[in-house]
Formats: sequence, structure tokens, C-alpha cells
Amino acid sequence: MSIINLKQHSRLALTGYHLLYSLILSIIIIALIYFIWYPNHLYQATGVLITALMMIALNLIVAPLLTFIVYKDNKQELARDLIVVLALQIAALSYGLYIVEAGRPNYLVFAVDDFEMVSSFDNEWARKSLSAELNAVESLGLFEKPKFVYSVGSDEKTTKVVEKPKEFFMRVPTIYRTDSYQEIATAANVIQSKARPLNILTNNNNAQKVQDILHHYPDANGWLPLKATVLDMVVLTDSKGMVLDIVDLRP
Repeated sequence: MSIINLKQHSRLALTGYHLLYSLILSIIIIALIYFIWYPNHLYQATGVLITALMMIALNLIVAPLLTFIVYKDNKQELARDLIVVLALQIAALSYGLYIVEAGRPNYLVFAVDDFEMVSSFDNEWARKSLSAELNAVESLGLFEKPKFVYSVGSDEKTTKVVEKPKEFFMRVPTIYRTDSYQEIATAANVIQSKARPLNILTNNNNAQKVQDILHHYPDANGWLPLKATVLDMVVLTDSKGMVLDIVDLRP
């Protein structure tokens, strides 16, 4: 459908086309969020679901509704008005996606005895706070899933205290520093020693739910907490200290 032929279509037809395009775009956004940016229950752990639903509602309801409203038969400015509607839709979606992407977990960092999330927002803060001798970890590519890594504690010599303008001093934790990262496999022995027994998961979770989830992970031998911004989760591990998956249980 070209702009030249817009006037040949009825109000309902144009609204229907817009709704169809918005639906396809919404499916792509949902897939990006659910399968790449926030997989394995991370969308629940971070509370991003509300923001994502608002974006989808804007995309599927508000934008096509504006097309329905601005349409008038033989309107000379119809093409211009529709371009404005599409521009507003794209701008709103772009801003929403920027917020969602910036808050996504880039790294799931094992440090001491649990896992912590490091997002793009965290990376940017660390980059501004670290001294010249140390580097903040880099954000992931647009289509990269979150990565499990091991943050090894640094010695006192490399731990820097960074001056913040006018007000206070702040120490940047090692989990935000690239010099502390190793492959998660190198932490197998530590994870194995820190992992907690599966039977205590029923202390804070329904026993039947725990049983149903563990049924899908026959190799699970222990677990560690995953600290999250909204809802803490559980990371299952096997007998060798290897990470199996993130599950929707409370630590």
C-alpha cells in the first residue's frame, strides 16, 4: 500500500493495515524481550513486564486508534497526518526499547556465594565512576543473551576509591570491573562448595511447585540465590558446580 493510494482505502481498511503492521512489530518486540534480553524468568525478576506491556498496548491500541481518528474522506493532508502518527509511534517505541534494553541483565555474576545482575545502566555508571587505570565491563550486543560469569575478588592494590564531584567518595564493586571477570566454568569448585541443598527450597516455596520444577532438572544437585531488582530467583547447579538454569523459585 503506497501513500499515493491511501485515499482509495476506507477508514477501517487503513486502520486494519496499521493494526496488522503493529501486530507484527509487537511480536518481534516480545520475542526480543522474552527470548534474548530477558530469558529464563528474568523478565519477572526485573519487573520489565509492566513496561513491555505498556509498549505493546501503545503499539497495538493507541497507534491504530490515531489512524482511525485522523482519517477523513478526500482529506488532502491524510498522508501527512499518517506520517506524523507513524513517526510518533516509532519515537515512543524507540524510547521504550531504549529503556528496556538499558535495564536488561548483561551479566549474571557469581560473586562470593550468590549471583548478581549487572545491567547496561550499571555498566554506564561504573564507566563514569572508575579511575583511568580500571575499565568497566562492556554492554552486550543487541542480540546477545545474558552471560553467566565469575567475578574474582581483586587484591587491595587494584581496588580503587573513586572521587565523586563535590559530595562523596564511592567504591566501585568488582562485579562491575572487567578485570574481575572469568568464565563461569572456572568457578565450578567454588560454586560446588557454596551450593545449598535442594531440600531447603521448600522453606520459602510451595513443595509441589519445587517438585514440579526439579522434575525438569534431574541433574540438579544444589542451588544459589540470584539477587534481582524486583524478584529474587534461584540458580540451579549440578554436582560438578556447573550452572543449569534460572528457575522461578524464591531463595
